[in-house]
Amino acid sequence: MNKKITIVYMSFSGNVRSFTHRLQEYAAQQNHLNNDNPVIELLEISEQTIPVKSETNFFVILPTYMVGGSKFTPTLTEILTNPMRDYLETDNNIENCLGFIGSGNLTLGKMFVITAKTYARDYNLPLLAAFESRGTTRDIERIYKVLTDKAFEK
Repeated sequence: MNKKITIVYMSFSGNVRSFTHRLQEYAAQQNHLNNDNPVIELLEISEQTIPVKSETNFFVILPTYMVGGSKFTPTLTEILTNPMRDYLETDNNIENCLGFIGSGNLTLGKMFVITAKTYARDYNLPLLAAFESRGTTRDIERIYKVLTDKAFEK
């Protein structure tokens, strides 16, 4: 029986979706080389998602979507990711969440992956990793290792 890692994610521009699917392919290759390497199962959350109880541990990957930050509205407000909050809070799914990974644009400076940072802070869970845009091959390898180490830590 293959070990599995579950990733719950949101994607609007397609960057996170691209990353998670490439991560899933990489995991399948690693599993093919060594059956002890876990495969990845994906669950995409959207406005159409009807939240259900999670029966397994999972990780969350979030894009960065914020509005505000002008001289007239200095505070940034998270937008578009409310369906993820609904999923996490349904049937206390947050208890199965092992941590967050953020996607964003480095040009945002300190606001880089702010949505994932906000979720990690709000739910008192770790921000495990971050990547820019669609991520690189090196990001995929690095994050697969982070997920594997965290999911199966002793």
